[in-house]
Amino acid sequence: MNAVRWMEIPVQPASGKNESPTVKYGIGNSVVVYGIDSAYVGCADEVTIAELLRHPDVRPLNADDLRRIDPLPGLPLTWESLEAQIPGQSSQHHLRGGVIGLGDLISSITRRARIPECGACTRRRKGLNRITVWGWWRARPAEA
Repeated sequence: MNAVRWMEIPVQPASGKNESPTVKYGIGNSVVVYGIDSAYVGCADEVTIAELLRHPDVRPLNADDLRRIDPLPGLPLTWESLEAQIPGQSSQHHLRGGVIGLGDLISSITRRARIPECGACTRRRKGLNRITVWGWWRARPAEA
């Protein structure tokens, strides 16, 4: 199992009115978080990592960079949870196949606000998890 490396890669501006910016180089099976002028790419494939780091405008991110940069401002996601989205990672299964439900998202926010979860909150969280907010392209496992 390869370790995930995070890199900062420049983006190319959108060419058309309804298009999105794209990363400057091929990234293979990776997770991409777009910033304003650059993208943060998490990759576990050593060949792809070596190829990307050959470019002078690609910068590897260290632990201090990852603590300083908020991956998705306003959402309670961490770099570790984004790493679970990278294909081939064994940690991918700790988030129910890389899927985050609305109930888990709300639970994470309330936990950070130090609001305790009661029995009714737990039932509500399980019900709201039927609504997928991240990883909707993956099949959700059936819950008992």
